[in-house]
Amino acid sequence: MGEPGVDAIAIYHAAGHRVTPMVALDYSVEPRMRQPLLRRLAGRGWRDPSPVFDGVDGLTSAVLSLRSVDGRTLLIEDDTDVLFEGVVEPPHGWIDHVRALGAVGVIAGAGITSTPDWERQLPRLARESELLGSVATVTLTNAFGREDFNAFAYEVISALRPALPPALHDAGFALEDDRPSRAVIEVVASAARHQVVVPARIFDMVHRRATHRTSFGWRDSRTLKRLLRKVRTAERAPAAEL
Repeated sequence: MGEPGVDAIAIYHAAGHRVTPMVALDYSVEPRMRQPLLRRLAGRGWRDPSPVFDGVDGLTSAVLSLRSVDGRTLLIEDDTDVLFEGVVEPPHGWIDHVRALGAVGVIAGAGITSTPDWERQLPRLARESELLGSVATVTLTNAFGREDFNAFAYEVISALRPALPPALHDAGFALEDDRPSRAVIEVVASAARHQVVVPARIFDMVHRRATHRTSFGWRDSRTLKRLLRKVRTAERAPAAEL
């Protein structure tokens, strides 16, 4: 979105007996850019979140997806952009509520966390049109899911290791830095660049995860699918049908 920075804070909103997990996106922009920021969000389907803070179901737009591979590292994205990617410290029980609902409210504004007791100011900011909100669909995996993805990344890299020395350093560093998705992209990019023949089984594994977006966000999925078009396999060389 072109903003210099954004923080994401996991919070609760309680209305009567209803508890809603939420994520507040706090953009760091100059005062003159606050309204352009909100206008851009409104143009992408974000709504006035005031009804939610009045205890009424609102936030009818569902333009976002929010994913986590370990219950802390969140990726928040819409159809065209990544809005936030990083570690979020959830309050106790927040992840359980997210898993139960399969969705989370997302609100966004500029400088909204800069005042003491800022959470209590959110209804006022919503009424004053300083916030916009949406609903994020959620995919949260447990520890087993994280291990499964790591195993997938190691399998891809091991299968291509003999033919891809230029990619091993970057891919190995990405794995050590706990970025298995980046490791897979590095290896596939090198395979495409060097026209290495990729085992069909490995090709199909990567293609399935990229197409179904079970492991990659939209940006990484798009990158992988573009790279896979250039990859050669034992059965299909090149794989132009993707």
